[in-house]
Amino acid sequence: MPSYTTIRISVRDRERLRRLAKLMGAKSLAEALRLAIAIAEQELEKHRGDVEKVVSSLRYARDLGRTNAEDVDRYLYGEAH
Repeated sequence: MPSYTTIRISVRDRERLRRLAKLMGAKSLAEALRLAIAIAEQELEKHRGDVEKVVSSLRYARDLGRTNAEDVDRYLYGEAH
């Protein structure tokens, strides 16, 4: 049998959690909180990166001077793309 604890949250956050529970179709606030935590963990895992890979890729970087974001494909893939 799982053990439980009590957490204190503001009334405003409780109302936000109730609204979220309703949107998620959760049967309780605890279930909504579990789902929200699981979703948050998944999102955080998506954005974890290897800093060493970023730093190593900078070795190949060069100054393009003033650039235009609309031309990003040309900068990345060359004129033919």
